[in-house]
Amino acid sequence: MLLSGGTVLILSLLAGLIVNRLWISEVTVCLLLGGGLALTSHWWAHGLLIASGEISDLELVARLTLAVAVMGVALRTPLSFFRRFWRDLMLFLGPILPAMWLTGAALAGFILNLDVLPALLVGPTVAPTDPVVAQSIVSGRVASTNIPQRVRRLVAGESAANDALGVMIVMLPLFLMFEAPDHAIGHCLRKILLRDLFLSVGAGAVFGLVTGSLFLRAKSQEYSEERPMLVIALALTFTTVATLQLLDGNGITGSFAAGLTFNAKISGIENQQHRLHGTVSRFLDLPAFVLIGLYAPWEGWKNLGWRGIAFALAVVVLRRLPWVLALTFRSQSLRTRKERLFVGWFGPVGVGAAFYAIKVQADSGIAWLWPIVSLVLFASVLVHGSSATPLAYWLGRHWSRDE
Repeated sequence: MLLSGGTVLILSLLAGLIVNRLWISEVTVCLLLGGGLALTSHWWAHGLLIASGEISDLELVARLTLAVAVMGVALRTPLSFFRRFWRDLMLFLGPILPAMWLTGAALAGFILNLDVLPALLVGPTVAPTDPVVAQSIVSGRVASTNIPQRVRRLVAGESAANDALGVMIVMLPLFLMFEAPDHAIGHCLRKILLRDLFLSVGAGAVFGLVTGSLFLRAKSQEYSEERPMLVIALALTFTTVATLQLLDGNGITGSFAAGLTFNAKISGIENQQHRLHGTVSRFLDLPAFVLIGLYAPWEGWKNLGWRGIAFALAVVVLRRLPWVLALTFRSQSLRTRKERLFVGWFGPVGVGAAFYAIKVQADSGIAWLWPIVSLVLFASVLVHGSSATPLAYWLGRHWSRDE
């Protein structure tokens, strides 16, 4: 608690200096802090932040962080954006996301010498764009004055939607590793279609609509009192996650659906959604990256050797950029080649990948996935976090601002 609270306090006071002068993101600072403490004083660092050394703590924190992040995107993004640019979002969720999955798998097989199924497990784990890191890149003064709003909203919306779907594509290769193909495919389809998709989206949508209706009804009463949107959004997120956890559903997908329907229900009446992420990021997102750093598997990285470093850098450079450049030439939201380059470059790996890897380890006992995924995560946060500000200025110099 001391380490988390102190980190949030210092970064809150120095946020402008870190982002605008040092040109690094706050999540980068948190990750490096946790990783450095894990390397130098492993037992001491764990004692400051958590009561036990169980890696399951990281799974819980990552799950809640992702749920709050996707809820925040759903609440902050106007429904008019989804209606206008839905084809672009489908492009990223359709051909681009599977292409990123297969690219990561091919790189894992080629560089790390993994067999087909293990490689296919690594690929989708590092494929989705992380909504927490992405939001840190497209928010703040530098981003708002140099990156077109439609580009920022596309990055945020895509990262939330593909992380809500990401856990589904991790399941199939995992099932195939432990079950006969016919049983694995049937099991996976039941899990994905019935529980992760229909149940989670349906329950989340109902929660959002009911909460929105109750909010409007309470607001219309003469005796009602104002309730901060942050409190309502967090309560809706945690209720959705907890309920779907009990039902063996997908709380992240459900939270995104709940945020969309809640936003639709109160559209035009309440305009405080933009405050959600700025507040929550200080108290949930940043400590999550400190915790990820604390669980950095230095010995596992050492065992991977040069192949691990080569794989991590190859994923950062090759998994997303070529596909975005090749497939978005008719995009409505990305109007210039420079905007396509910017969005293609910024596909960070973050909390989502950590959640998938730890969940796989908890469900199946596969421990080799975490060193690989965490090394990619560190490389992505370092590279994307340090390049966000200079490339935002670069894009701003070529933005006509004619919108």
